[in-house]
Amino acid sequence: MQKYFSEFTVEIIDKEFQIDNFNYPETALIKFFDADKNLLSEEKFGYADSSYIKTYINQNNELQLDYAYTENFDIEFLRKKVYSEKVILENFSAVNAFFNNSEKDLNFSEMLFEGKLIDFNNTYFISNTLNFSFSVFFTEKTDFSNCLFKCDIVNFSKTSFSEGDVIFKNSVFHKGIKDFQNIEFQEGRVSFINVEFNEGDVLFTDTKFNKGLITFKVAVFGTGRIDFSRVLFGKDETTFEKVDFGDGDISFRSADFQNGKVNFTSASFGNGKKSFINTDFGNGNLYFKNVNFGNGAVSFRLSNFGSGTADFHYCEFGTGNVQFDRSVFLSGNVDMKAVNFGEGKVSFNKTFFGDNNITLEGSVMKGIFLIKDSVFGKGEFNFSEADFKDCDVEINNVDFGIGKITFRQSRFNTLSLSGSQLDNYFNLQITSCKMLDLSNTVVKDILDINPPDFDPEIEAVDFSGMRLLGRIYIDWRRANLKELIYKQNSTIKSKEEQFRILKENYNVTGQYSYEDEAYVEFKRTEAFAHLKEDISKRPRLKIFAYINYAFKWLVFDKMGKFATDPLRVLMTMLLTYLFFTFLYVFLAKIGEVHIVSSLFEPNDPRILGPIGKAFYHSAITFLTIGYGDYYPEGISRWISSIEGFVGLFLMSYFTVAFVRKILR
Repeated sequence: MQKYFSEFTVEIIDKEFQIDNFNYPETALIKFFDADKNLLSEEKFGYADSSYIKTYINQNNELQLDYAYTENFDIEFLRKKVYSEKVILENFSAVNAFFNNSEKDLNFSEMLFEGKLIDFNNTYFISNTLNFSFSVFFTEKTDFSNCLFKCDIVNFSKTSFSEGDVIFKNSVFHKGIKDFQNIEFQEGRVSFINVEFNEGDVLFTDTKFNKGLITFKVAVFGTGRIDFSRVLFGKDETTFEKVDFGDGDISFRSADFQNGKVNFTSASFGNGKKSFINTDFGNGNLYFKNVNFGNGAVSFRLSNFGSGTADFHYCEFGTGNVQFDRSVFLSGNVDMKAVNFGEGKVSFNKTFFGDNNITLEGSVMKGIFLIKDSVFGKGEFNFSEADFKDCDVEINNVDFGIGKITFRQSRFNTLSLSGSQLDNYFNLQITSCKMLDLSNTVVKDILDINPPDFDPEIEAVDFSGMRLLGRIYIDWRRANLKELIYKQNSTIKSKEEQFRILKENYNVTGQYSYEDEAYVEFKRTEAFAHLKEDISKRPRLKIFAYINYAFKWLVFDKMGKFATDPLRVLMTMLLTYLFFTFLYVFLAKIGEVHIVSSLFEPNDPRILGPIGKAFYHSAITFLTIGYGDYYPEGISRWISSIEGFVGLFLMSYFTVAFVRKILR
């Protein structure tokens, strides 16, 4: 059979044509040519004119046109019996036939086909319009396999098929409209295996496949619109495996796949829009494995994925947006392992994931990935080893349920979990991220950001507004948290809050050295925040605000890091002691003050020299010992009083810092 040709010629030969049990008085020789007038092939058929057809049907009460060539075939003269205004054809057969209706529409509409087999296998249909609309096939099998439909319009709309099989396997449609709308199939198989639909719209809108097996395996569509909207698919398997959907828009909007297996494995979509809006995939397993969705937008908005497995692993999306908004996944698993989500925007807004195990392990994306206002149940959410280093991921206001959550060894450009509720163990051991946003989250269990075998490359982090009811495991130094928080484009008040959260967290987890470091930064940011607040409230008194801030900075921070560093307090004590000592030496050199012994005579050899007196007097004053053997005179009395107070304060400061370290 020559399925691809540009034009053909017909020669009627006055020679009998015999094949099998068929005997035609004349032979039709048909030659097929390409666009350049080159001969492709030639075939012979028996020529059946209108008189032959009338004679045959009058003699046999049926019509068989196997191996026949007809011109301008017309059923009007075939009205033998009328039932509900339908022409009745029993056991109609046109195997290896050629219907040449290039000058007239080929009309089989409103016919009733009866018998065990209605057979159009390997037949040519040449016409502007081929019309089977409103016909009824009450047969055990209807066979349109290996046919060529060289028609601008092929119309099977509102046709009804009985419980037998309907086969279009290996058929070829040329460009034009293919209308299969509002068809009713019953329990038999419906096969469009390896069908080439080519250019033009293919319409299955509102068709009911009911219980049978439906297969479009290896079918090829062209650039026209493909519409399966509101289709009721069978309760058995429906397969679009390895189908090439072409570059047209594809719609499965509001389709119902009932509870059978749905298979789109290795299908290929083009650059048109793909709509699965409000589609009900039933409770059977759904397979989109290894599907290439092309560059057009893909929408699964409002879809119901039921309780079966939804398998998308190894799929590839293009530059178009992908929507799963308001979709429902019940108790089956959702497998998106190693999916390439492309460069568009992927959204799961207000999606219900139920108790599924959801895996995006090893997935890749360069666009924007959103999960917002969604709910997870008891299943595991696996985002490990995902490569989203060029992708912004926003998982905001999400209830992750009580299942295990893991992002281990994933890479992100930005990752936001803002406003989400983390009720269970949450593995956030990511490899790299430019911005990790944990603001306004509620952590009720463990948030683990501390990988044991590698150092995470996190450039910025935000803990502001976090409600920490559980624990965060994150290494202060490896994660470089101090610098990350200070680098934020946020208010000083926000930074203060984040350091406070970390300080409380490290206290709970027993990481006291990290607690001290977080506490120091908390107090520093708190002091600076108070300074800005005082200046904004009382701008005329800002000089006093600066003095107050400077005092806190010197005494609380620099002298002992807010009682977290006893060694620094010791160093401060030493420097303070030396300062007062050299002050005494200086005053003695300029002759302003004398330190006189109260126990020894002036020439007693036990009397210390001027420098010795200064060191000794400063020590017993600083340590508040007060032996009385040396006493100050003049202005040094005031200086000694100050030194005694400072010494008492610093010794108390040291005691607090030292005991704090030891007791913890």
